[in-house]
Amino acid sequence: MHIVERTPALYAQRITRLYKTSGRGVSEVSLEIQPGEVFGLLGPNGSGKSTLLRVLSTAIAPDSGTFRVANADGLKEKQEAREKMGLMVDRPTHYGDLSGWANAYFFARAYGVEEGKVDGVLAELFDYFGLAEYKDDKVKTYSYGMGKKLALIETMAHRPELLLLDEPSLGLDYTSQLAYQKKIRELARAGVAILVASNQVDEVEALCNQVAFLHEGRLIARGPPEALISSLRDLRRIVARLRNPIEYALLEETSGVELVVPEGQYLVVHCVERPGIIADVVAGIIRGGGDIVSLSVERPNLEDVYVKLTGEALHDDEA
Repeated sequence: MHIVERTPALYAQRITRLYKTSGRGVSEVSLEIQPGEVFGLLGPNGSGKSTLLRVLSTAIAPDSGTFRVANADGLKEKQEAREKMGLMVDRPTHYGDLSGWANAYFFARAYGVEEGKVDGVLAELFDYFGLAEYKDDKVKTYSYGMGKKLALIETMAHRPELLLLDEPSLGLDYTSQLAYQKKIRELARAGVAILVASNQVDEVEALCNQVAFLHEGRLIARGPPEALISSLRDLRRIVARLRNPIEYALLEETSGVELVVPEGQYLVVHCVERPGIIADVVAGIIRGGGDIVSLSVERPNLEDVYVKLTGEALHDDEA
């Protein structure tokens, strides 16, 4: 039997992009995304996610390495590569004095949507994302979330083979997030490859077939979400919401506690499974002067995998 291998929608080999002034960038990243795959890229601010997406979108050139979008060389055939992809940056910019429809129309035509089809394509997307009644309003009157939805419309209108999405759901209301996730699943079933750079752990776990962690510009681990999480099967995650910050050094000395990570008002305690561990953690928080508002014991998630691998939190305290 003759087996036909699919051409990867995105193939990147040893991509390097360094910023000498800030020290931030991407170094030696290799990845492959197949048609119909939703690939999640997780990493804290400054880990290189946005830089990598800018390289893969051909917006900036890498210092070294190669990548292909379907059959197009991303370095030598930039125009061909761009025609096959849709890019959404984390802070989209638009022509504020033009309507939402005019902005989307400009992008759709620029990406080759035929004049006879563009109105129908846009009407469907504006309706889907709940912007139909605001399509004639100037974009400068849009809220941040409305601007994000308009950016999703612009990214999807030309029906690309590859989507590069940087924090796509950040700023969307709950209903819009559900609509976005439904659309992503629909596009994946149709064979579109999707790279999602996001710190929304629940969303990545729900949507992605594969996940990779980016740390200081390098991919440090990748695999299916459940396989990565199952590597922490003996770990428990205790999340305490506190009224006040505490000194938690003594809590880290509690038997069975492996790591304590502050996240704003929350204290996340990684600990092994053993009898009495929850009571000991609560006692340690109280000894440290903590006033507990709520406490929950949860299964590990992808953020815990990242913490286990790096010793650092996926979100900073300001998030």
